[in-house]
Amino acid sequence: MSEDSSLASRVCQLVADQLRQPLDKVTADAHLIDDLDADSLDIVDLTIAVEEEFSTDDVQLEIPEEDAAEIRSVQDLLDYLTKAGIT
Repeated sequence: MSEDSSLASRVCQLVADQLRQPLDKVTADAHLIDDLDADSLDIVDLTIAVEEEFSTDDVQLEIPEEDAAEIRSVQDLLDYLTKAGIT
């Protein structure tokens, strides 16, 4: 993956846990719905889990609904977090 390996590994682990998928199936190019069998409720739950995981006492990460709708793959999520300043 092109992103920071610690961020990538945290995201992959979180996605695997939330979508109940084996970690080796969660790759940067994995599509959340097509490859990882997520449904709309899973996407909402994943968004909440990402917000909780990457928020700190100083900075609350909030992913607006319209942004969440554009996150279709693990790489999209990594790119979003990187743009939000998450490392």
